[in-house]
Amino acid sequence: QNMVMPTTEFLESNWGDIGIMTENASLTPDHYMNALRDEFLKNEQNRILSEGTKMLNQNGVASEDFHKRLTARLAELNKYTSHAVDTDIMDMEAAERHYQDVRDRIARNGGVAGIPTGIKFFDAAYPTGWQPGDLVVVLGYTGRAKSYFTALTACHAYEKQFKPMMVSLEMSAEKVRDRVFTILGSGLFRNSALSMGDVTTDALSQFKSKINEQPFVVVNGDGRSEISMNSLQPKINQYRPDVVYLDYAQLMYDNEGSSSMIDRMRNLSSQAKRFAEANKCVVVLISSATASGSVEDQAPDVEQVAWSKQLAFDADLAIAVHKQSNSNIVEIVCRKNRNGPLFSGRLNWDIDNGIIEEML
Repeated sequence: QNMVMPTTEFLESNWGDIGIMTENASLTPDHYMNALRDEFLKNEQNRILSEGTKMLNQNGVASEDFHKRLTARLAELNKYTSHAVDTDIMDMEAAERHYQDVRDRIARNGGVAGIPTGIKFFDAAYPTGWQPGDLVVVLGYTGRAKSYFTALTACHAYEKQFKPMMVSLEMSAEKVRDRVFTILGSGLFRNSALSMGDVTTDALSQFKSKINEQPFVVVNGDGRSEISMNSLQPKINQYRPDVVYLDYAQLMYDNEGSSSMIDRMRNLSSQAKRFAEANKCVVVLISSATASGSVEDQAPDVEQVAWSKQLAFDADLAIAVHKQSNSNIVEIVCRKNRNGPLFSGRLNWDIDNGIIEEML
């Protein structure tokens, strides 16, 4: 409050039980604050676990209910474990190292610093590519190809030797595989045939030539587990993906396990952004859109993100995807772009056969 450091005499005269440390004078205040924070967290964790043990021993307390409540209580401590990072942007040696890293990354990626989508009109307007720490929101109405679009970008990332991870809460891993095989096969498979197991050994042998050493992991909860950013962290630690797809937001939970959908989406938005930054990966969050009048052949606006507009506020890039009725035309409309201009384009996409052409 007063922006001055109190003297040791003042502290001793007012709080005699405080021991004034004169040794280790070289240690910074951060050292002592970190030690204090660690001690506080240990005390809080012990208290929560002690209360949890009592709860677990009570008759009639379901194990799933216990897990939810304990996870929510521990999640409240996240605010004490987050760290702000100070960077002197005028440190020229650090600046030179950073720009050299960027140049090296561009050279490895074929002229793009981040992850390209493989769609020419898209990448022309977002020349940096998707960068570590980016939150990309893809919104669309139900059944209008927003999940197919994200699968398309995941396939291109895989082809460029990046590691994608798809968190699928709407479909099984097997159905995601059908879509990915159809897209990567580009005419080799029919999605509808794959879903029936109708595939030849020869076609699978041809497809093996498209597989590289990078994993393409699909995560789901099998309809039994609630997926939050906290519960995903062990999978991130295991696979270290470059880009994580969350399909879709309204089926996920925030770290606090909020029952209100509005609170859940608001919290999930900021948590997804922090997750991307902390793990140095791209997070692509798929969201349903709330209909506004007729939705037949018009891509949704960013304000139509279902339940919470916070998703649009936190996003570095917001894309609306809309497949026109009774047509192969898929519109891609940029609604927000922090790294370039707004843009739009169309794809002529035979979804069942995986054949895609950009329209001029």
